[in-house]
Amino acid sequence: MFGGELPIPKAVRKPRRPPDKQDILCPGLTPGSYGHIGREPNTDYDVKWRQYRQRKKEFCASRDGQWNVQAQQDRIMFKYDSHAAKRQLQRQIKEKVQEKMEAYEKTVEKRREKLHELLAQEERQYVYEVVDMAQKGDVLKMEEMKRRSEFLKAQKEQDRLKIVHEKRLQQYRDRCVELRPALIKRHLIESKNTQLQQMRENEAKRQAERELDRMWHALMQKDIKAKMDREQQELLAVKDKNRDLVEVWNKQMRGRELHKKEVERIALEDKAEMEKLSEKLRREEIEALDEKARKRAKIAKELMEQIASQEEYARKRKEEEDSFNRAFTKLAELEYQKEKDKVQDLSSQAARETHMYRKHLQELEEERKKEEKELEALLEVHRKEIERKQTEAKCKLAEAKAALQRSCLEGRAQQIEDKRKAAEQQLKVKQAENELLQMVFEQNERLQAESDRLQAEAVRQYRDDLSKQIQYNSMLREKEQAELERQLEQGRQEEEYYQKIVADMINLDIPEGNCPHPFKRVFEQYDCRCPPRQSIIFIWFCFLCGCPVLVWLLLRLKSRHVTKIQPKQKCFGHPPMPILVPHPNLFALMTTKK
Repeated sequence: MFGGELPIPKAVRKPRRPPDKQDILCPGLTPGSYGHIGREPNTDYDVKWRQYRQRKKEFCASRDGQWNVQAQQDRIMFKYDSHAAKRQLQRQIKEKVQEKMEAYEKTVEKRREKLHELLAQEERQYVYEVVDMAQKGDVLKMEEMKRRSEFLKAQKEQDRLKIVHEKRLQQYRDRCVELRPALIKRHLIESKNTQLQQMRENEAKRQAERELDRMWHALMQKDIKAKMDREQQELLAVKDKNRDLVEVWNKQMRGRELHKKEVERIALEDKAEMEKLSEKLRREEIEALDEKARKRAKIAKELMEQIASQEEYARKRKEEEDSFNRAFTKLAELEYQKEKDKVQDLSSQAARETHMYRKHLQELEEERKKEEKELEALLEVHRKEIERKQTEAKCKLAEAKAALQRSCLEGRAQQIEDKRKAAEQQLKVKQAENELLQMVFEQNERLQAESDRLQAEAVRQYRDDLSKQIQYNSMLREKEQAELERQLEQGRQEEEYYQKIVADMINLDIPEGNCPHPFKRVFEQYDCRCPPRQSIIFIWFCFLCGCPVLVWLLLRLKSRHVTKIQPKQKCFGHPPMPILVPHPNLFALMTTKK
């Protein structure tokens, strides 16, 4: 490399330039001047380093040029390959799309025909259905209205009979003279029990209010006591805090006094130390000045001695120069001859190196030209290959355009044929529609004739129905007469049955039916006002809240008159209480006992 092996020269450090060295042992010709120390031979490192840098720069430039050429070739090849791959992909996609379009064109006509047939069939069915519904709609609507009216009449009659039965029972009970004393007695007992229940309820309310007042009083006392304890604790805490604060302040004051004393002591010590230090520095400065004066005197003495010795040496040298001039002249001539011969040898060596360097440069130039020729040949081959591929691509493109044009013309012809077929098919459809409309018109005429016939038939049927209705009304009057007689007999039987019920009610019990007494409705809507569970009064009142007034009376009777126990929820805040159902002969037993 670079015409042969070239060792890397030593790196030259660049320190601060020292002053010119003067050798006092090598005085010059002029008094007071001295000789300089010269550079050693073969120490021109700066020149060698610059030559090495120049050769390295040239080599890097040539190498970078080759790399750039190769990179340009790679870029061209990559662009061409990517372009070719893209064109191939586009061609494949276009072929697939063309195949799909051809397959779609083959099947779309069949689908259109099937769809048209389905739509025509659906439309015909819809027309038939509309005509059928128009014929049967009125009949179905009348039948549905008749069924609905009959159902509503039957339901209304059933509700009316039920209400009449209940009202009749209530009227008989209210107008019954035999039941009036028993009802008065029962209402009197219920009113007394109601008043007693109200008194107990008021007492329970007052008891609950007293319990609530006692509870709030206890809570208030407890709160006051807790507040007093809390205030006492707060006062103690404030007192302790103030005491701690005073102690902290005292400690801080003592600390500040101690700190102030310490600062004063340190300041005095620093002042004394500074005085000592300043005195020491002053003495050191005086000693340094004395030492400097002594050194200056010593140096002056040495210089004077050296000057005297130099003058003596110069005088002796002057005397010796005359004796050595001839010898120096002869030696100088000899040295000059040697240097001249040496310079001639160095010139021949430099010429040889220059010749070798030029030869190496010539070889490099020839090699570069050879590489350029090879590169041009490769580029020419590559250019021809690109032109060939471009020519092939143009041919393929022209063929593709021709094929596309042929396919377009074929598609256009096919479209024209399809349009012609579609026009023919549409014409057939319109003809079929016209036939269908003609058929519908004929059907409408037949329906109108049938409607007129049915209307005449309805008029005739109405006359027949009217005559039948007259006969039916006469038959109904006869049936109503028989029904009236039957109802009279049924009323007599019901009267006997109600008389029996009244007798049983007087002897056994007085049922209220579906209309209870207003007091009992109040009891059923009664809200419990029970006191707290912890008291015995709570149990008694909760028992009373869960039972009506009749239970309070039944508790005074013997247990043998109780038949069963049924739970009923009356108190929303407590468990359900049992309700005692009275014996059927309760009122008879109560009357007998009294």
